[in-house]
Amino acid sequence: MLPLSLMGQETVTYLTNIVICTILACLMTHYWLRQGRTAAMRYWMLAAWVMTAADILFAMRPSLPHGVSRFVPTLMVTLGHAALFLGAQRTAGLRLQRRVTFGVIGLHAAVLGYFLIQSQPSGARMMTNSIVWGGLSLASAWCLRRAPEHFWKPTFSPTTVFQAHAVFHALRVGLALLFASQGWTAAAEALQVIGDLEVSFFMVALFVGILIANLQVRHDELTSAHAEVHTLSGLLPICAWCKKVRNDDGYWQQVEDYFACRSQLTFTHGVCTDCLDDQKAESAQLSKR
Repeated sequence: MLPLSLMGQETVTYLTNIVICTILACLMTHYWLRQGRTAAMRYWMLAAWVMTAADILFAMRPSLPHGVSRFVPTLMVTLGHAALFLGAQRTAGLRLQRRVTFGVIGLHAAVLGYFLIQSQPSGARMMTNSIVWGGLSLASAWCLRRAPEHFWKPTFSPTTVFQAHAVFHALRVGLALLFASQGWTAAAEALQVIGDLEVSFFMVALFVGILIANLQVRHDELTSAHAEVHTLSGLLPICAWCKKVRNDDGYWQQVEDYFACRSQLTFTHGVCTDCLDDQKAESAQLSKR
C-alpha cells in the first residue's frame, strides 16, 4: 500500500494522470496492433507509456530517495516528449533527428544533475523543464505541419495541441520569473499545481487528436481506393482488331491513355516472350534471304 504521505493533493493529481495516461496508452497500443504496427504509431504509443511511467514515479516520489525523486521522474517526462518528437517526424515522413533528440535528453539530464548537486531551488528546475518540454512541443508542431492535413488543419489538431502546450510552458517560465522576483511563494506553488493539471489536458487532447487524425487518414485512403475500384469497374468495349477501348464519350483511345486518365497507373513498354520469339523468327527468315 502507498504510505499516507502520498495521499496529498499532488498525489491525487498524479493518480488521476496515471489513470488517464494508462487508458490513452492502451488505446494507442490497440490501434497500433490493429493498423499494421506502423513506425509512427509505435513512437506515439511509446510516448504514452513513458508518460504513464513518469506519473507513477511522480506519485511515488515521497517514498523514493531524494536524488532519485528529483531526477528520474522529470527525465522520464523528457523521454516522453522526445518520443512524441520522433513520432511527429515519422508521421511527417521526415528523416529522424535522433542525434538532436538524444542530445536534448543528455543536456537536460546534465542540467538536472547539476541542480541536484548544487541544491538549486525548485523554481530553477521548473523553468528549465518548461524550456525543454515547450521546445520539444514546438519542434513537434513544426514537424506535423509537413504531415497530412488532418494532423494540422483542424482547429483541435495535434499540431494545435503541441503549439498550445509550448505557449503554456512559455507563460509558465515568464510567471515563474515574475513570482521569484516578487517573492510570491504561494503563487509559485500554485503554478506548479496548474502545471501538473495541464498534463492531463495535454495528454487527452494530444492522443485523442492523434487517433482521430490517423483514422481520418485511413478513411481517406479507403475512400480513394474505393473510388479507383469503382472507376475501373464495369464493361469496357475494346476493339477486336486494334485493341483500342471506347471511353464514356464514345471516342476510341489507346489502352494506355484510357487507364492513365482514370487511375494512377503508369505504363512502361516491354516485349513479351511470345512476341520476342516471333520477332526472332522473322529476323532469321529475313537474314536467310
